[in-house]
Amino acid sequence: MSDHPNPSSPRKAPEAESEMNVAEVHASLLRERADPTDGYEPISLWLITLAFALVFWGGMYLVSHSGGFRADVFNSNLVAWDGAGGAAADQGPPDPMVVGKRVFTQYCTVCHQSTGQGVPGQFPPLAGSEWVLSQDWHGDNHLVKIVLNGLQGPVTVKGNPYNNAMAPWGGVLNDDQIAAVLTYIRNEWGNQAPPITPEFVANVRKQSEGRTEAWTQPDLQAIEKELVETVTDNPPAPAASPAPATPAAPGA
Repeated sequence: MSDHPNPSSPRKAPEAESEMNVAEVHASLLRERADPTDGYEPISLWLITLAFALVFWGGMYLVSHSGGFRADVFNSNLVAWDGAGGAAADQGPPDPMVVGKRVFTQYCTVCHQSTGQGVPGQFPPLAGSEWVLSQDWHGDNHLVKIVLNGLQGPVTVKGNPYNNAMAPWGGVLNDDQIAAVLTYIRNEWGNQAPPITPEFVANVRKQSEGRTEAWTQPDLQAIEKELVETVTDNPPAPAASPAPATPAAPGA
């Protein structure tokens, strides 16, 4: 018997054996690899508890505010109002400073700013303004006229010149709103002046009835100054009734 291997049996090359071993190792690793877990994790217990708590709270809230689930509880067709006021009716008239600030914020802050300082060189200030406080030749009636019909052309405010235009608000704001916003600017930013009344505004509106052009400073200077307290303290006397005619003498 020969010690040499059978020359007829094939012998694998070392490189082939190495490749087969690597392939077998990879195959075994793939077979033993754990299943993927991303996206398959169970929901956290605290998240489940929170969800159930929210559902329970929502159910209790619905039960507490459902009116017994009656169909007629929130039926607006079954609600009647006799016109009588509730608690709000007992609070008296609205504060003109509150209403005035609301009107000012909506219509006036763009030009005069929330600080009342205006825009230098463009829009005059309201804080400390002789126009607002009715100082010198300026009157309360002039201030109301400006709001009603607007203002245009050169003006002088606190010694500084301005030449711009103010829009008329008489067709937008009613007498109560104009009185409130003027009362607000006359008592804000350190200003102190008597309030403007809706009756005073209505009287000035009647005087300016039919005017469509904006006022100018010379126009207003030509109008006599009026103050709200003067008009209130001295209302115009009622017109005197004509004396009855004396009957003619018989035979006249």
